[in-house]
Amino acid sequence: MYDFHPYFTNDGSVGLYNKEFNDIYHSADGALTEAFEKFVLPVNIDSLIHKDSIKVLDLCYGIGYNTKSFLNFIFEKYSERNFIKNFYHAKNNIETIHTNNILDNKNQIYNEQIYTNNISRDKENNFTSEHATCNKTIYTNNTLAKIYIKAVDYDKILTFLSPFIKTGVKGVKFQNLDFDYKPVDRILKNKENILHRKIKNEINFLIFDKIAQNTPEIFDNSDFLSIVNSEKYAEYFDKHIKGIFNFYRNSIYKYTPMDNKPAFLHNIYYRHISNCYKRRLKVYPLNDVDFELKNNDARQVIINDNNLYNLIFLDAFTPSKCPCLWSYEFFKELYKHLAPDGTLLTYSTSASIRAAMMEAGFFIGNIYNKRENKFTGTIASKDKSQIKYELSEYDLGLLKTTAGIFYRDKNLTAQNEAIIEARNQEVKSSTRLSSSKYKKYYKQEDLCSTT
Repeated sequence: MYDFHPYFTNDGSVGLYNKEFNDIYHSADGALTEAFEKFVLPVNIDSLIHKDSIKVLDLCYGIGYNTKSFLNFIFEKYSERNFIKNFYHAKNNIETIHTNNILDNKNQIYNEQIYTNNISRDKENNFTSEHATCNKTIYTNNTLAKIYIKAVDYDKILTFLSPFIKTGVKGVKFQNLDFDYKPVDRILKNKENILHRKIKNEINFLIFDKIAQNTPEIFDNSDFLSIVNSEKYAEYFDKHIKGIFNFYRNSIYKYTPMDNKPAFLHNIYYRHISNCYKRRLKVYPLNDVDFELKNNDARQVIINDNNLYNLIFLDAFTPSKCPCLWSYEFFKELYKHLAPDGTLLTYSTSASIRAAMMEAGFFIGNIYNKRENKFTGTIASKDKSQIKYELSEYDLGLLKTTAGIFYRDKNLTAQNEAIIEARNQEVKSSTRLSSSKYKKYYKQEDLCSTT
C-alpha cells in the first residue's frame, strides 16, 4: 500500500513526510510560504512576462507547490484589472494621444508605434516647458507570454494528488500525526509569525484538467483512488476539485469506451466544466498555459529534452539522501537546457552543490529571504547580471575545502548509494583542507582583522 503522511504546516498548507528517507518534503513552518519565497520571489517575472513564451522545468514536482505558486503569482499580479490599471496610470499627466495608426479590428490591439508631441501639464494645469513634451514611443502590444511547464517527478501518486491539496486552511489546533518526526512536532508547536497563503482554485483546476486529459490513468490508479476517496485524508483535499474529478470519472464510465478517454475528457471540459472556470480564467490576459507531466527519472527526462528553459526549479530531496539529482554531470545537463538569461533556483546552500554548479559553468549567488532576513537558497545562471546577491569570500573559500567535493554520476544512471560511497572515498583521499579546519581558521583570521 502507498505510504501517504500529510500534515498541516503553519501557513495552512499541507506538508508531507517521506518514511523511506525519514525526511519531510516541505518546511513545517509553511510549505506554500517556502515555495513562494525560494522559487517565486527571487525571479524577475516582470522581465519574463512580455516574452513570447516562458518555459519552466519543475524538477521533483511532488504536490506542485513551486509550479502552483509561480502560476498563482502571475495570475494575481497580471489579472486584467490590475494590468490595465497599472498600464494606464503609469503616466497620468499626458493629454489625448493623436495618432495615424490603424487599429487591427481582429485582434483589437495596436501593433505599431505611437508617436506623439503632446504637451504635459503640471499640477496647476499649466502647460510645461518644451523639454517636458511627450515625444517617447509608446508600445501598446501588451499581450503576455505563453507559459509551458514541464513537471517531473518519479512519484506518480503525488503528482496525481497535487491539484487536490488544500491551502489557506485556518484554525488547525491539533493534529494526530501518523508518523514520528520530532522536527515537525517541535515546529508545529511554534505559532508565531503564522502566514496564511492560498492557491486559487482556478490554478488547481487548470493542472487537474491537463493531467486528466494527458494522463487518464488517474481515473484507474488504485493507490491514488484509495487515498483521494479515503475519509482518513478528506480534510487535506479540496471538495470542489474532488467533485469535478468524480464528474469526469463518472462521465467516462457512463458515456464512452475506455480507449477514448482523452478525446472524451476534452469534450466534457468544454461542454460542461468550462463555464464555471474558464470564465474566471479569461480575466487573466495570458495567451495560454500548457502543463506537461513526466513521471520518470529526472536524469533521463532531461537527457531526452530539447527545450531551453527560462526557469528551472530544483527541489529534490537533500543531496545526502538523493545525490543523483545533485551531481556535477546532472548540472552540466541543466546548464545545456537553460536559456542564456535563464535562472536555476534551489533551496540548497551546500558547498558541494554550489561547487558542482560552478564547475558546470554557472554563475551562482544567494537567495535572500526578506522575511527571515537571511540567505535561504542558491540561484544560478549563465548570465552574471541575474545574480543579485553574490557569494561571500567565506562561501567561495568553503567550496575549495572537502565540503566542496561534489557528487559524480558519469553516465547519469548510478544508484544513490554508489554515488554517496564514491564521494565518501574521494573525501577520505583528498588533500584539501577540511571544512571544520577552514571554519576555525577563518574565524581566527576574522578576529585578528577586527582587533
